[in-house]
Amino acid sequence: MSITRGTNISAALLLAACCHLTPALADTLSCDDGIKTAFRPDADTSVVAVRLVKKGEELKAIDAPQPVTAAADLCLVKLLVGPGATAEKDKNARSYSEGIGIEVWLPTHANWNERIRNYGGGGWVGGGHRYADKIGSKVPAIVNANIGYASGTTDAGQPWYQDGSFAFLSDGKVNVESLRDFSVRAMVEQAVKTKALVNLYYGKAPKYAYYDGHSQGGRQGMKLVQEYPELYDGYMIAQPALSIAKFGTAGLYPQIVMKTELGFTSANKAEATAFAAKVAAANKRAVAACDKAGLGFLLDPFACDYNPARDADMLCAGVAGEGVTGSNADAAVCMSLKEANALNRIWYGATSDGSFDVAQSADARSGKSLGKNQLWWTFTKSTAIGTLITSASAYGVALALQDVSYAPDASTSSGAPITNASTNVRNKWLELDYAGLADAVNKGVALQPTLFSDLITDKADLGKLRELGRKVVVYTGLVDDAIPPAGNINYHERVVAAMGGHAEVQKFMRMYLLPGSAHSSQGRAYTVGGKNDTVPLPKLPGNANQTPTREQDQFFTALVDWVEEGTAPGEILLTSRDNSVSYPVCVYPLRTTWSGNGDAKQASSFSCR
Repeated sequence: MSITRGTNISAALLLAACCHLTPALADTLSCDDGIKTAFRPDADTSVVAVRLVKKGEELKAIDAPQPVTAAADLCLVKLLVGPGATAEKDKNARSYSEGIGIEVWLPTHANWNERIRNYGGGGWVGGGHRYADKIGSKVPAIVNANIGYASGTTDAGQPWYQDGSFAFLSDGKVNVESLRDFSVRAMVEQAVKTKALVNLYYGKAPKYAYYDGHSQGGRQGMKLVQEYPELYDGYMIAQPALSIAKFGTAGLYPQIVMKTELGFTSANKAEATAFAAKVAAANKRAVAACDKAGLGFLLDPFACDYNPARDADMLCAGVAGEGVTGSNADAAVCMSLKEANALNRIWYGATSDGSFDVAQSADARSGKSLGKNQLWWTFTKSTAIGTLITSASAYGVALALQDVSYAPDASTSSGAPITNASTNVRNKWLELDYAGLADAVNKGVALQPTLFSDLITDKADLGKLRELGRKVVVYTGLVDDAIPPAGNINYHERVVAAMGGHAEVQKFMRMYLLPGSAHSSQGRAYTVGGKNDTVPLPKLPGNANQTPTREQDQFFTALVDWVEEGTAPGEILLTSRDNSVSYPVCVYPLRTTWSGNGDAKQASSFSCR
């Protein structure tokens, strides 16, 4: 049964589970066009294409710089689930959609491990899921199928890869239908249709079903955790884009600070580029000041209280700072006092009046509590935020204010500009001040239940998940440069408060904080110097890991053992890619902690405290 608008979604899910998760069936299907006739779960679902992929075939995933090689024969089935964006009549508009595209990768009957491992999308999602001659899935989904899982992905209801244009109808109004698909319905259909197809193709139901997603895909999975936990046995949630209505809209704050305090924005390319270089230099100074273990990155960036206004080596020669006089003669990287305090404002996070508190506690910086006038948390000190300086993140503002004119164009942002026929006006965000941005944040939050189908994904009551016995493993990087980690910590703290404390929450959900880990579904160390092979990172499926063993799929393996064996995950040992540094990452609220005197490259010098 399709999950259609105006239908009781919970009742539909119950019926879907009843009808599709059946005992072992007698017949199986071949990987051919017979699936188009055999698979008709409802009137809204059609099979677009069936493709037999032979072992050794190179597959070009949408996010891959290099092909993924099929490790064994696979069957790719492409689905389209209607009705799509019925309010959009212009078929040439990017808001036009006939429904939700889904790809399901099916190992051969002999190679299937009797499990589903569906994978989430990223960013604005989209992709070639609905087209017979394209591949919409990202690398990890294909790798999951390589190792025996049936793996489904979705374009979240719109075909334009990493293009937010779909969010506005061609008349300029918010595309409520597509945003509902994007927020929740696509993931429900992904789960229900993948299970139904698996049952039919293999002639039996899977033993276990898992969800695995990163970034927007992490948010997608957490949406199911919060509202439809019955769809999967276990959820692997990585660096999720939770509270997107807050951090996404507040992401414009660096531009407001620059405009107000320094007199330029990303529209002023030379000035913005020069300031970004100074911010990068200040990040290096922050690491130098706070890296007690000498690792080249920060184990706990929340504890770093570095202040460039009090650093003589950061301030330009002769500049009177806070208790110091500047000594840096390099004009390319030194800061004036105004620049130093502009960075302090950016590091503090968006406020309603541009105020900041350099004395904010480590607990507050880590998501425990918002500071005075603070709207949301921002990125940690040492995180590379150059793109927020040179590029305006105003898409969230345009949605919150329901006005595409506030979106950036190519002259102020590096992302794909929003295409919309209602107006050619862009960059109205340049008119905003501190209070105007705060108003946008608040309006965006207030509109979540109506226009945006609670895309914010921050429901703290996980009682249904707990009652069903489902399990969740979450991790987030402490130098995530796309989603402020403190916001995800804050969500976890809210769950802890709602569900009876850390010990109770750890019975069904466990979170890990990863030092030195930036934003990437395949693991990326992002310290001040960029790529860094000395940062311990989790082993994850991806381009460089196309047929991972259990030990090379660390966090997901921990989830599987919890679901199937009842072994709750504890410390997980991470090792850098050059094998020079190892340490454990810990079940929150414990943190990876250096002993203070042991060799900081040896795991024995660290503990969870």
